Parts: sequence; structure tokens; C-alpha cells
Amino acid sequence: MYYSDLFSAILDDDNPRGHPILAALLYAFCPAAARWWMAGAEPVPLFDPVWQALSDAAGGRSINKIGNSPELGTMKDALNRYRMAEEVPLQKAVDYIDQVEAYRRNHHDIVAPELYPSFPKHRFNVSDRFGLHRAIANMGGDWNNFFVYIRTWAFLIEDWEIALRLEPPAVQQHIRVGLTLPSIRRPAWFPVMVWSKQYEHSIRIMIGLLVRDLQQDALRFSLIQQTGMPIGNKPWPSPPELWAFDRVTGEADTYDPVIPTDALSGVVKKLARMAENGPYPPLGALKNTSLCHHCGYTAQCFLSQTREEDKHGKRREVSPLALDFDK
Repeated sequence: MYYSDLFSAILDDDNPRGHPILAALLYAFCPAAARWWMAGAEPVPLFDPVWQALSDAAGGRSINKIGNSPELGTMKDALNRYRMAEEVPLQKAVDYIDQVEAYRRNHHDIVAPELYPSFPKHRFNVSDRFGLHRAIANMGGDWNNFFVYIRTWAFLIEDWEIALRLEPPAVQQHIRVGLTLPSIRRPAWFPVMVWSKQYEHSIRIMIGLLVRDLQQDALRFSLIQQTGMPIGNKPWPSPPELWAFDRVTGEADTYDPVIPTDALSGVVKKLARMAENGPYPPLGALKNTSLCHHCGYTAQCFLSQTREEDKHGKRREVSPLALDFDK
């Protein structure tokens, strides 16, 4: 699972290094990552096609009947920023959207049927890639990111809005919220996706956090649930709803509280203290190395420092630096 929101917060110049809330979140993600941040190392920004499509689409998007139209609207504008608005990529996008729409109509009783092996595989052939290497480098260097990006923009966002029972017109925004606790007054600015719907006498606000398999990481959700301050120091016009958005299937689920509100400050304090003093076991690498593929500190923890090597199955070893828990 990508943690693009967490690493975006870590890289935010308005957040001081060592902020206890961010230190606690990073330690819960992986103690080794918290060690690198506390020691002054800068994470390498990762290209997350789902997060990026959400960010680019915030504020409005043109996807209605997109597959049947030669004009991609705001999606085309976004692809142009990645230098992907060439004839071949645009036709690939149109063909992909058309086929997903048709496949969903024929399999309307299945969640995200385009993920099944029976759905035709979409890829860039070698001849299609000519002249696009700089463009695909802008999308993380992975050709598959293109189709994940298109699918997010054209389908996943709409899937989440349907799960929210959100009728158009609704406003989607990418904003920062201030995470605070009674004992921690200085906010940690954290990026979130927010949907709002204006009614005659009220406004409905929904915050969506990306997850995998609808599994909610307790600390991140609990802290976001407590936020009462979007950027600008203005209170929410109404209490926001908190949702988990599955980044693969497009499903959504409401917030399921796990950490009691009165225990949250204590949990954050203890985790922040451990982020400062250790130990720093590389739990991501020891438990599930797929987590390491999406960590901004991969280069510090592994002797093999390039994700390109990882994708091709070359052997990696956890570095001695990551294994020195007591240092």
C-alpha cells in the first residue's frame, strides 16, 4: 500500500521535523523510516498513480461519456502535463475506457470486473513506446501507471462517489487539515481528499482516505477523525464524515473507530518517544517487503537502491544500518 499522504506531510515545509504526530504516524508505518526522518534524511517522493489522479482531478473533471468522445477534457489537460497527450497515449486511454465501460455493463453484478483475468490486458507495445520515455518517467517510470491513473480518474472516483450516495453536483478538493491533540497544539498539516455537497439548509462534508482491502490503519484514521481545522484555521461548516476508499476495487466503507478518543494522546506520545529514542527495527522489510516498495526511505534501508531492479526481481538485502535496532 502506498502512504502518499503521510510522505507528502513529511515533505511539507510547514511541518517541523520531529513533530510528534507525524513521528508517531511514521513509526507506526515502519520504525526504520521514522529513524531516517528523525536523523535528517529526506524521503524520495514516490509517484502514486491513484493519489496523483485524485490530486489532478480535484476541482472538477470531465469523464462523462469520455470513451465515446474524441475530447478528453480535463483529463487530457492533466495528461499533457505529463507529456502523455500524444496520439498513441490518448487513443490508448479512449480504448481502455471504452472497454472498461462495456465490460462493466456486461458484468454489472461484479465489483470492478476489469480487475479479473478475463478482462483484456492493456499495455504499451514496444513500438508504442517510441518517443514516450520522458513522459513515462514523469509517471514513475512504470508503463502500468498510465492505466491505473486513467482508471482512477474515469472510474474509481465515480465508484467512491456512488458508495457515498453522492449526487452531482459535488465538489472534490485536495486540501490540508491540521492534526492536533489536547497536548499538542501546533498542528501537523496533513493532505486529504474532501468531497462536499451543498443542500438547501446544510452542507455535507466527506473525507476519504486511501486503503487496501478496506483495511483501516487505526492511528491515521483516529487522528483524521479528530481534526477540526482545515487549512485557513476556519472550522468545518459541519462535522465531516470519514471514509475508507479502497484504492483497487473502488469500494468504500465508513470509519470504524478502534482507538478510544481518551487514549489517543497517550498512544501518540509513546510512539513519538520511540521515534526519538528507538528501537528502530525495519518491520516493513521483516514482515512484508511490498511495503518497502512504497516507502520514501527504500534507498536508506536496502543495498539495492533502485526500484527498477526490484521490479525485475533482483535480489535485495536489508542493510546493516536498518538492522541495528539499538543505534
